[in-house]
Amino acid sequence: MKILLIIILGAIIFKIYFIFLEQKSLYHPEKEIPQTPKNLGLAYEDVDFKTDDGNLLHGWFVPSKDVKATVLYCHGNAGNIYHRLHKVKFFHEMGVNFFIFDYRGYGKSTGKPSEKGLYKDAQAAYDYIVSRSDVYKNKIVVYGKSLGGPIAADLCVHRQASALILEGSFASVALRAQQLYPFLPMKFLITQRYDTMAKVKNLHIPKLIVHGRQDEVISFRHGETLFKVAAEPKQFLAFEGGHNDDVYVTSEAYKQELDKFLVSNSIIKTYH
Repeated sequence: MKILLIIILGAIIFKIYFIFLEQKSLYHPEKEIPQTPKNLGLAYEDVDFKTDDGNLLHGWFVPSKDVKATVLYCHGNAGNIYHRLHKVKFFHEMGVNFFIFDYRGYGKSTGKPSEKGLYKDAQAAYDYIVSRSDVYKNKIVVYGKSLGGPIAADLCVHRQASALILEGSFASVALRAQQLYPFLPMKFLITQRYDTMAKVKNLHIPKLIVHGRQDEVISFRHGETLFKVAAEPKQFLAFEGGHNDDVYVTSEAYKQELDKFLVSNSIIKTYH
């Protein structure tokens, strides 16, 4: 009996420790925001909005002079919106409204990150932008990078979007974790699943899945898997580069690819 109790206690301690490690590996928020779009010479609005469970989130809305569409951007697991200023500039130059926000616990946003919480955050961000008079509700593109991928996909399951773009996203946390720790039964250990595959397989809006062939954080296989299981309509764009290699995804070539995707799906009418 004593041995059994020791085994059970050991299992409980291991599970608690694993949850702690899981939280630390998934989320790397930073609070300081030393620069804003103003530093790039861009007009923008500081936006604060609430989630349905009471957290106050912060974001930037960067309007376009020639409003065609609005991109709602879900960023990755590290830093905050300040670290995506190059993306702000890129999408502004595409001639679209751009809204980027920080999840709970990131930047100026209150709360503590969790899978369920981050899904709520994205829904609150969507509800905010559709409340604006300068946003076309039928021209909303949801864009998710890395951890932002499953968050963006989940948002498109629960809210109406015109298109979904996934960049460098994983098929699921379980698949990614099993690759890192093949000797452990990861699908039984993880508590935060971020199962992008399950979300895109029945999502029938236009989807563009973008992945770097040399991605050293989330292997190219994840992008291929997502494209394979995703419902039509869908497109796949592979590029030469790694996970944090924004040389391509802020380039003129990528802008042209996005233009083609948005025009072909009637989200914008003309190429830039």
